[in-house]
Amino acid sequence: MDTATVAFGATEKWAALGSPQGGSETTNAESLAALRRAVVQAGAQRGRFEVWVTHMFVLSDLVGTNTGSGDGLVLKADSSGTVQLLGRLPSA
Repeated sequence: MDTATVAFGATEKWAALGSPQGGSETTNAESLAALRRAVVQAGAQRGRFEVWVTHMFVLSDLVGTNTGSGDGLVLKADSSGTVQLLGRLPSA
């Protein structure tokens, strides 16, 4: 939350963005499903974008590939709801 607050001011805590480490398999699967649904919903809102600040483990699970600590990802969902990585903003 600190990173998001410093970068953007107002923040909203969302459990789905929490670290999967130490979470149960069921909880982690539910969080990942919630994130995928949210990517679909965010993509349906024209003229808007969302910024999610989370752990690289969450992002790696969401896009199905390794991500680096501090990386920014530009995502969208295809018509089937599969999350696509459109771009990567590396931290270094």
